Amino acid sequence: MVIKQSNNWTVHVFILFLCMAVLFPGALFAAELSALEVMRQVDQRDDGETSNSELTMILIDKNKNQRVRKLKGFRKDYGKDVKSISFFLSPADVRNTAFLSFDWDDENKEDDNWLYLPALRKVKRISSGNKKDSFMGSDFSYADMNGLELNEWEYQFINEREQVEGFDCWVIEGTPKNEMRNKVIEETGYLKSVSWVRKDIFMTIRAKLYVKKGKEIKYFTASDIIQIDGIWTAKKLTMKTTKRNRTDHMTVLIFDNIIYNKGVDDTLFTTQRMERGI
Repeated sequence: MVIKQSNNWTVHVFILFLCMAVLFPGALFAAELSALEVMRQVDQRDDGETSNSELTMILIDKNKNQRVRKLKGFRKDYGKDVKSISFFLSPADVRNTAFLSFDWDDENKEDDNWLYLPALRKVKRISSGNKKDSFMGSDFSYADMNGLELNEWEYQFINEREQVEGFDCWVIEGTPKNEMRNKVIEETGYLKSVSWVRKDIFMTIRAKLYVKKGKEIKYFTASDIIQIDGIWTAKKLTMKTTKRNRTDHMTVLIFDNIIYNKGVDDTLFTTQRMERGI
């Protein structure tokens, strides 16, 4: 009789476990994944083998004056390496500007970035020391465009369960590794980061970035999150730069007509194509 009760209990627990796995996939990982493993899942989240999209960049100053720019972007995976290029379409003062990025998976290989400025008719390579600089006057830096290198940071949980807009999130603090601290701060400009990661889809939906220069704090948000061809996609990204708790500048990126896995021509990802334009 005791054995029968034990078997029933085991069956009930197994069924409950299966139900939780189906209904709440993130819940079972919360106690098992380390903060670093969560951030690896974020970095490796499915974003398609290729993508192309239209992009609106809105620059907003502290007086709420706006400048609007239109871009077209393309991305393609080459194994674990990623190549991407963006072309500015308007207004006239930035038209035909292009940004090319090679994000290498090899931790010992520095990512490559180039900017083409049509007024100078010159392709400029972005050095590691300049990656903390603003990307085309926006609140996103070149380092933000590529993403931070996980192997250069230490991660720990601040909170393993926090609700953000009705979603369960991990709250994770990142700090440069001691042996790389000076290099990381010099290249990224960041002293520390705090990220809010949705457990169900492993997406960073909020972040707080502590900037060394000027003691600024930048606030990132990802919103308008939907599935496109089965891929979770944030159609709106916002980065706000603050000084002494006051907004100094803000950039909003709005993505439209996003197409995944439809093929992207390899010839797009060259400095020669940057000069020729879209």
